[in-house]
Amino acid sequence: MIRHLLLIALTANISFASDEVAMPPKNPKAQATQPPAPNASGEYGDVNFDAKAAQPISSSPKTGDAIIKTTIAEVCPKKGCWMTVQGAKSGEQMRVTFKDYGFFVPTELAGKEVALRGRYVKHVESVEEQKHLLKDAKRPQAEIDAVTKPRATLRFVATGVKDLSSESK
Repeated sequence: MIRHLLLIALTANISFASDEVAMPPKNPKAQATQPPAPNASGEYGDVNFDAKAAQPISSSPKTGDAIIKTTIAEVCPKKGCWMTVQGAKSGEQMRVTFKDYGFFVPTELAGKEVALRGRYVKHVESVEEQKHLLKDAKRPQAEIDAVTKPRATLRFVATGVKDLSSESK
């Protein structure tokens, strides 16, 4: 009986942890039908951190809290609810989501260097999630249809984003 309860508790904990970066929650903190406009400060989310402390993305990062510096490759064109950033190696990219769907970023950040505060998180993208992300990114239907199995990834769940090219560095 105790083993059964422990198994249930462990399963609940695992599914709760994966909710941090899964599909958009049913009651997200931020609501949008399109990406936000850029703001003058270049700051989004909780920006109470020192961008000068940012480190480059590591090729073998540890999970946990970090402040990183990278270049944004792509922002969700639908509403700015995720982005991909330059990874540690040339041509490598990492997906960034925003904690609790709490804020979004403008598409104009694509190509800009940013500092991000948040956590590295190991995540398994379901087939449904991968297809959802590809549709948001307006990828060809053939690419969407080619997704047939879950994929293990390392993501960064950001609590704050600072555009380093803005005047308020």
